[in-house]
Amino acid sequence: MTLWRLEWLRLFRTPRAFALGVVFVAIGLVEPAFTRYASTLLRHVGHGAQLSVPPTAADGLASYVAEATLVGLVLLVVLAAEAVSFDARPGLATFLRTRVASIWRLVTPRFTAYAVTGTVAYLLGTLAAWFETAQLIGSLPVAGVLGGMLCGSVYLVFAVAVTALAAGLGRGTLAAAGMAFMILLVLPILGTVSAIADWLPSALISAPADLADGAHQLPHFLPALGITVAASGAALVLAARRLRAREI
Repeated sequence: MTLWRLEWLRLFRTPRAFALGVVFVAIGLVEPAFTRYASTLLRHVGHGAQLSVPPTAADGLASYVAEATLVGLVLLVVLAAEAVSFDARPGLATFLRTRVASIWRLVTPRFTAYAVTGTVAYLLGTLAAWFETAQLIGSLPVAGVLGGMLCGSVYLVFAVAVTALAAGLGRGTLAAAGMAFMILLVLPILGTVSAIADWLPSALISAPADLADGAHQLPHFLPALGITVAASGAALVLAARRLRAREI
């Protein structure tokens, strides 16, 4: 059995892939509905208070993106951290390392499996949010939603690459997940500097909502897309180097 087949079996014969799909799709179905009926809920729990501005279709998608990049991203990073932290168990690490010619044969299947699964789950959730928003609030621009899907997918792949790098810097699932979250949280803080905000991977987080409401067009996010792709590749290279140099 190849390491590629083993990793895919680990994903689909355990609840990992199913959990990712369910979380993203559930968020996609729930968040637009909550956005649509937020005024009604507020009126019931807030003693007659109500929202003065009715929600737009872009608001429905934005609520999905906000929750998906919080709950969904946390789950994806934790699962990916568990997969790439094979050095946390010395016996398993020794077994794996002595049977491969290159560390890339250990890193690549794990990165690819979770990057692809996370992206598919995110896209399914986006489709669910798109459908729910169209039914409850209004239609969304096709080009804007598709552009947002691209930006969101690239960001999730970047998050998995950062997790692989974190596994090279620390040993164990908790250490890898913690460092990955720290890196991903620092980027939006750096984004408060207007001179570099549009070039950072964190710019892609708000891209689906911005593209849906017409605040920006896809070319506005091309610098961030290019930087994110390059940073993902660099993170994987650094992860492989760190893992190769590590003593078990």
